[in-house]
Amino acid sequence: MGLSKKNVDINNVNCDDYTVADFSDFDSDDLFDVSEFFWGMYQDGIRRKYWVYGQPVMSTPKDQFDVYDMYTDSVRTFLNFCSYNYLGYSYHPEVKKAVQETIDKYGIGAVSAPLLSGRYDITQKLEEAIAEFKGHEAAIVFPTGYSANLGILSGLLKERDVAVLDILSHASIYDGVRLAGADIKVFSHNNPRHLEKVLKSLHNKRTIVCVEGVYSMDGDLANLPEIIPICKKYGAKILLDEAHASLVFGERGAGVAEHFGLEDEIDISIGTFSKSFGSIGGFASGKLKLMTYLRMFARAYVFSCAMAPHTAAGILKVLEIYKKDKSARDRLWDNTHYMQNKLKEEGFDIGNTKSQVIPVMAGDDLRLREISKRLQERDLYTGVVTYPAVPKNKTRLRLSISSHHTKDDLDRCVEILKEVFDEMESWSPPQ
Repeated sequence: MGLSKKNVDINNVNCDDYTVADFSDFDSDDLFDVSEFFWGMYQDGIRRKYWVYGQPVMSTPKDQFDVYDMYTDSVRTFLNFCSYNYLGYSYHPEVKKAVQETIDKYGIGAVSAPLLSGRYDITQKLEEAIAEFKGHEAAIVFPTGYSANLGILSGLLKERDVAVLDILSHASIYDGVRLAGADIKVFSHNNPRHLEKVLKSLHNKRTIVCVEGVYSMDGDLANLPEIIPICKKYGAKILLDEAHASLVFGERGAGVAEHFGLEDEIDISIGTFSKSFGSIGGFASGKLKLMTYLRMFARAYVFSCAMAPHTAAGILKVLEIYKKDKSARDRLWDNTHYMQNKLKEEGFDIGNTKSQVIPVMAGDDLRLREISKRLQERDLYTGVVTYPAVPKNKTRLRLSISSHHTKDDLDRCVEILKEVFDEMESWSPPQ
């Protein structure tokens, strides 16, 4: 049962008593009451330096960056293990130059929906380049990765359809299916036997199975070699979200499907430009006829302002650089393997990660809050992940490894983590 006005003292909210999950089903006759009670938890969290989210970054997201610290009212330099800038392309000199030149030609925005006057020649060129990069007939570019999943799934599915999701699928996948009004079924994470059980129970309803190439909170890979044959057996279409896998996995960098040699078996591939591409936006790729249909019926595409031309120019430059020189990816993998091994040697639980996304399991919400506060006091900035991004009592730090991290950066990160986790052995929540 969720919280209600009856069981919360608005004048004396102790954040130790609540998590964000407690406010997701707040019971009140007033639509805005929940904000009043959440404000109490938020203020207590700030008072105790537990609120670490959304502090303004003041410099380029390199291996070290400057962040405004509201607790000291100053700008501090942190080790950056929080950005998705896996290959450092967001600040690559050639990429920045391409963006600046395009702004001079087109201005700073598309200023129209893509079906009206928002699809520029350079955006069309990007869509053609992405289709070639993915080995597909066509691609559609969206303003964000979130809107790509939202638009494709809501534009494709109807109320009579079923989407079968790996339970750890991204929120944008769940939300796209919900927007369509289709039925959602889930299967245990990466479990082909459970997937088959679910598909068998559907009796040949129109079905799509949605999985991620690299799971964004765990860093492990979709078990495509076993999942795809089951989907084919039951006639289910396959959507694969390669957000964290693009430019990292596969010989061409096309993702986990290419890594396994199964790219021809995927019906719809989703990707983002906000991770390894170092930019913003998303895409979907697949058959030409399907992409043409979705260009007219994916509401997140039709009714959003289109991607800015200079953004498309930067991404095209990234593709050009990447095709000629994959040394940044080589450095990323070297850093990733080094960091995984160091963390394991120190006894950290990093789950089953196989990628540059490395979780460090923290336990419950209260413990994570104390850990995150102590890390920031030691100048380490990581992802601090709690519900609803992960299940309750499975909170974690998420380390994002970059090709531009030095070995000293990696060693110092592990050293700080070890100091804090050792201190936490004798810590207990306030009574």
